[in-house]
Amino acid sequence: MSVVLILTFFVTSADSATFVLGMQTTNGNLNPPFFVTFIWGIILAAISAILLGTGGMQAAIIVSAFPLGIVLLFMSYALIKSFRQEVSEDKKQNKKTA
Repeated sequence: MSVVLILTFFVTSADSATFVLGMQTTNGNLNPPFFVTFIWGIILAAISAILLGTGGMQAAIIVSAFPLGIVLLFMSYALIKSFRQEVSEDKKQNKKTA
């Protein structure tokens, strides 16, 4: 039973990934052509098969996680900056109405 759940998870994740990549490569088209999503599916499957076959999955995870960590740091900084700006605008708005 757990194998079916894991397989379902991988299939739905791959489907979502190919759909999003298809949207991004067709300039935000909400219905990317089947050919585009099919090509992305083939590319993702090939990359996964190569990484699994060579045993390089762990190295790939580490290498891909490092840039993502940097992006997340920038996103956290931008979120905090946005919150501070919003709080200061709320304070100014409250002073004007009081």
